[in-house]
Amino acid sequence: MASFSPMAFVGRALSSLIVVVSIFLLPNSASVAQELTLDQLIDRNVQALGGRAAIETVQSIKLALHIADPDFEVDAMYYAARPGRMRIDITARGKRVYVEAFNGSRAWQWKEKGEPVEESKTATGALRHGIELPGKLFGLHEVQGRGNQLALVGRESVDDIDYYVLRLTFSDGMNTTLYLDPKTWLITRRRDVRPLHPDLDPTPTTIETKMTDFRKVDNLVFSFASTDTDLKTGKVLEKVTVREITLNPPVPEGFFDTITEH
Repeated sequence: MASFSPMAFVGRALSSLIVVVSIFLLPNSASVAQELTLDQLIDRNVQALGGRAAIETVQSIKLALHIADPDFEVDAMYYAARPGRMRIDITARGKRVYVEAFNGSRAWQWKEKGEPVEESKTATGALRHGIELPGKLFGLHEVQGRGNQLALVGRESVDDIDYYVLRLTFSDGMNTTLYLDPKTWLITRRRDVRPLHPDLDPTPTTIETKMTDFRKVDNLVFSFASTDTDLKTGKVLEKVTVREITLNPPVPEGFFDTITEH
């Protein structure tokens, strides 16, 4: 029978204790192993929305909106179409009063009783960025293929949710931060420094957009409500409610180029 060594027993016990401590008291090494890559996050978001095939079948989209600012409320019809065009018609009291559009190369605006005029550079960029943002026409998996850059910044806790934080840099150098909820894999927040309405007030501010009320339309998931808040002051800048979403609506010839009926 082998002799019993108290010191050897203590050594083995100490080694086992170190292993236990490493597993239960040093979670950093375990959590690092569980962190997801950018490609994995993109895939989970795309699957949560309905899958790549379903997203890419959407060639155009129409959103009926109600927009509430502190000083006014209007209705709007927002259109976007591949490869990268958009138009929004604003109505007040049932009458069209304002239009903005981007046809892929130039942007213009129209005000009631006036003629269409070219948009400013800042406003043009804002319209184009709105098309490129995932969640309407394009999926997160299409962002980089359209000349933009996407990077995984890390994790950030907001309202007790440990978000994955993605930095989207548009082709013109402007950027926005996307917050991916690890429970739903949906992008439920966005933060950027920009003016809310460039042509009304070009002063930039740090805006957080919070997306809520996610619903399924055909085979895809969309947010039906969003709130823009000035992070510095806490003031609510704008609330948008989606009343209806139509996928692949017909788009009239020249619709993004000039004033036409919708």
